[in-house]
Amino acid sequence: MKAKVRVYGKSQGRTALGIINAYLKLYPDSTLSDLQQAFPKSLNPKSFTDNIIVPEKETKGQEKQFFERENELIVLKNGERLALVEVWSKDDFDAICEHAKQYGIEVAELEETKPFEKGSYKLEDLSEIAPPMGVASVPENTGKKKGKFGWWWIIALILLLLILLFCWKRCCCGDKCSNHKCSTPAVAPIENTTPATPVINTSDSVKTEPEFSVDDTGDIISIALPDGKECKIEKNSSEFKLFTFLKSGEIDTSDKTKGWITLDKLSFGTGNAKLTAESENQLKNVAGILKSFPNSHIMVGGYTDNTGTDEINMRLSSERAKVAAQKLIALGVDANRVTHEGYGSKHPVCPENNTETCRAANRRIDIKVTRK
Repeated sequence: MKAKVRVYGKSQGRTALGIINAYLKLYPDSTLSDLQQAFPKSLNPKSFTDNIIVPEKETKGQEKQFFERENELIVLKNGERLALVEVWSKDDFDAICEHAKQYGIEVAELEETKPFEKGSYKLEDLSEIAPPMGVASVPENTGKKKGKFGWWWIIALILLLLILLFCWKRCCCGDKCSNHKCSTPAVAPIENTTPATPVINTSDSVKTEPEFSVDDTGDIISIALPDGKECKIEKNSSEFKLFTFLKSGEIDTSDKTKGWITLDKLSFGTGNAKLTAESENQLKNVAGILKSFPNSHIMVGGYTDNTGTDEINMRLSSERAKVAAQKLIALGVDANRVTHEGYGSKHPVCPENNTETCRAANRRIDIKVTRK
């Protein structure tokens, strides 16, 4: 069927929410039964419920498995309020996108969210008539608006080039560290096997009124590595904590929960194990320090928040820990010195798991020195 509505989304779950609302724009008189028939459980076979769309009142006691915010509920023409299952694997998400085509719904390529950014969606009407009431169509760039749009991208490109130039001058702790500073842009923390101490910061510039944030990494200092290289890193950074421990720390063999260091500038794409470019910069720093302590061994631990099933979280955390470990090995750390393991949603650093910022803090990668 020729597409009538296109869905633009950030994050799998909220794009799926956009697909359901696109269906309601095309078929506004649909009932709950119609929706459940149009979008059967088979699209999300690992779901814990018999239907992926249920009345809001039936989510009591298991709200975390559904989209529960007021602006995320599905509201029918008769006023009935419905909730959509929030847990979607990549295969299930692809299935609902393919399934939606038969109703005239097309899904644009999924756009990744930035650190601390909440997923979202918008709808574009592709028919020749005006979009139905409530469809958030994407504005066309014509006339004067097109000119403004063009200037905006020119300015954005210039800013991007300046940022790239700045980052290029601040290298990692590798072979060229003696002439440059080691610093990477701060991103959302990833998950760790051992609870770290949460830091409350009401002035976090990344998100309005955040409830959880990483430590201020402090002033840049110069350290002398055992292999003779000089490296400049931030005083409170994860890299400095690793260097300090390797130099003078004691490994606690009786308590495996101690000695973990959260890589505070490491992050992955939403719902996947693909490292962001900023994360690779911190891993280069870590690899440079580890190579200067050739007798050291580490364990890489992966963590998730409490969204999704234990099976999905354990698999995702293991994949992320493996990716981080393989990256360190690719950067020159001996493979025999690096092990990895996923711990799912265990050991949250923000136990409440009740806000997007809190959950972002629990999605992390930690490392632990196991031998010096």
